[in-house]
Amino acid sequence: MKKRMDFSSAEESRLDEKARQVLGREFEVPESVKKAQQEAFAEIRMLSREKAAGEKKKEKRRFFTIPKTAGGLAAAAAVFSVICISNPALAEDIPLLGNVFQELGSSLGFSGDYSEYAKPLASAESEETAVQESAAAEGETEGAAEAGTSADSLYTKTSEGVTISLSEIYCNDESLNLSMVIHSEEPFPETLEDQFGKKELTLTAHQDSASLSFSYNPDFEFLEGDLDGEFIDENTYAGVLRLELSLTDTDDEKADEYYEARDAFLREKGFDPDNMTVETLDEIAQALGMEEYTDAGLGAVGGPAMEDYFNTVEIPESFSIDLNIHEITGLLPESNIPEIPQELKDEYDAAMGELGLNEDDYENFTEEQKEQEHQLFKEMMNQYYEMYPEVSQYYNSYNSWSLKGEWDFHVDVEIDHTQTVTKEVNDIDEDGIGVASVTKTPFELSMSVKQGSDLCFVAVLDANGELMSEYGNSTDTLAVQDHDVSKIDIYICDYVEYMDELKGYYWNDNIEESGYGSFKELLEARALHHTEVVFEE
Repeated sequence: MKKRMDFSSAEESRLDEKARQVLGREFEVPESVKKAQQEAFAEIRMLSREKAAGEKKKEKRRFFTIPKTAGGLAAAAAVFSVICISNPALAEDIPLLGNVFQELGSSLGFSGDYSEYAKPLASAESEETAVQESAAAEGETEGAAEAGTSADSLYTKTSEGVTISLSEIYCNDESLNLSMVIHSEEPFPETLEDQFGKKELTLTAHQDSASLSFSYNPDFEFLEGDLDGEFIDENTYAGVLRLELSLTDTDDEKADEYYEARDAFLREKGFDPDNMTVETLDEIAQALGMEEYTDAGLGAVGGPAMEDYFNTVEIPESFSIDLNIHEITGLLPESNIPEIPQELKDEYDAAMGELGLNEDDYENFTEEQKEQEHQLFKEMMNQYYEMYPEVSQYYNSYNSWSLKGEWDFHVDVEIDHTQTVTKEVNDIDEDGIGVASVTKTPFELSMSVKQGSDLCFVAVLDANGELMSEYGNSTDTLAVQDHDVSKIDIYICDYVEYMDELKGYYWNDNIEESGYGSFKELLEARALHHTEVVFEE
């Protein structure tokens, strides 16, 4: 299925283009400011990617990749078999394989003691090898005798001098967590640190060359996977790939039919789905009587209903995954994306001048003037991308490094339900705003929240009144980390009000200026809806 854009993301694409244009300009600034600019650029892209990923689980995910290096399989496998933690910042020297969760647990975004629940894949591999060798000895499995002596094995694969070993696996009702160690014969290139001081690697796929498929939904395409981890040394990286299961249970078989029906409906209403802008979305919403445009809302105004095309697949207790990695990517500490050529800027400025427009006065433009400016800007960017085609890709040679290879794994998975607690709340008010259910595991809180027709932000306070920060694909999934979640308070707030005003009182530690004694009192007074959920009496 070809991926189609949800028109509600058009504004984000527009802002991405503007951000690229502004951040691509040359400024004479101190080195400290340059570093801050680079960090801001990285954060913008990270937040943009997280927002897009959490927009709708019905859209396919992109699984990104890394470039290959050359080397001997046996040598790399031998190195991997004895990898130990030698970084003094970590615990005493112990084998890293089979203990990745233990060593990274406190630094992971969804932190906690996974070692209590995770299954070491090395032991599973030994059991499988023993079965194969036994079968070979009895002549039952042709070629199985070599299974235990191959440089590669079930969970260790080497390609082009880079070895990936899957270490442990833990799956609960909310997420699948797969730890791994990546070892390169050559030192890894220098990599950008994120706002948390961590260097992120991404398993990526260019032109869908890598994938993660699920046995219960073989047509599902997972196409993006950021690893949460750290470099143990210049040659070794340990990380965890976390996948929210709620993103994998949609049957996309009729997706193309839906997008064709959507586009036909919009054309009937006088709109061209092939040339959409932010302003067009507002016009569609107004014409159809929608608060704001979303694909999911078309069914209520006479358009195709997404639920008629996208079915939910039941996730079984046991299943298998096939992980095919073709590339590993990291962002460079400094981006060298080419600046937009001056002649293109001059053409844009001249065209704006002919229309009597000044970009600095954009906020005061009429809708027609905004459309004119948008078209000119789009034409300039199209010419820029023709000159530098790579720049249109999120990862490119100007801002990232990559290691390419072939690392393919098949892993059996069993869901552990023992640590999952779900509360069916069903606290929904007359405006359709409220909480349907909340699920808690040792590592995450996941909420089913109804937002009615308003754009909302969900703020959650733990039992001590501390704000729980979102970490992952959406604000509906929160990391438990060190929070006391025996009781939580869920506040559904107006999005603009929360982002522009309310959250500032918490993060700036100036709650007294709000006129309330605590952030909880402020939310009690200003939230659109409040639900208390008690997990432990």
